[in-house]
Amino acid sequence: MKSRLLPVFSLAVLLPLVFSCRGGETVITSFEETYEQKLEQSDSVGVTINHNIEYLESIEGSKALCAKVNSLIVEFCFGDGFVGKGLEEASAESAGQLVEDYRKDAGESFAEDSDSYWAYNWSYVLSGRFADSFGDLQTYTVYSENYLGGAHGMQSLIPHIINLKTGEEVQEEDMFTEGYEEPVAGLIRSALQKDWGSPDDPSSTYCMMEEEGMVPNGFVAVSEEGMTWYFQPYVIASYAQGVIEAKVPWDELKPYLGKSFPKI
Repeated sequence: MKSRLLPVFSLAVLLPLVFSCRGGETVITSFEETYEQKLEQSDSVGVTINHNIEYLESIEGSKALCAKVNSLIVEFCFGDGFVGKGLEEASAESAGQLVEDYRKDAGESFAEDSDSYWAYNWSYVLSGRFADSFGDLQTYTVYSENYLGGAHGMQSLIPHIINLKTGEEVQEEDMFTEGYEEPVAGLIRSALQKDWGSPDDPSSTYCMMEEEGMVPNGFVAVSEEGMTWYFQPYVIASYAQGVIEAKVPWDELKPYLGKSFPKI
């Protein structure tokens, strides 16, 4: 049986100049591509890959700045191995790699377990979005949800911060003074207690979490209200609780912010 990677739905066809930035006002648009591939041993099972990624068609500033931000988005969504590639090219190459992994991993075990069809219908969802902002700092989130057989899939939500004036990624430590980790960890724990219950209540959900993991972890977003730290499944809580957010307002963070940070 012959097989090939098949893009079944694509907005990229309508947007051939994916990274051909224009000058002028800031315009956000979307790239969407869905691939399907059946397993060579059976037409009843296969893998589906969906990419839905927002990028800049133009930005107030320059075409060079627009291209710089879009290059960051490719890196955020697909990893260091795709630096320098366009979004359409990165999407196709990434999907091709996932299909090869599927053929190898699922194909090798399918012959021994062909009755469990449900375990061989794999899926990968990748979504990149411009989220909240604060001043020149823009949050960009990358959400992924993958099912590779087993009892359940796996999800993650990874935030990134972009300085829209420079086109550079801003790291967590760039925004704080030295020694911020311990006091900010206390603020994170307090934020989680507001959402999940008191540490003094043995029946609270908070008491079932791992406090030692409630620390600044680099997975942080900005908004007009403050900063939000994201904890992926299994880091501080069970899979059932999903991605956990700890929202800390600016007035609580102010004593620990660096001098170069925008005034609060």
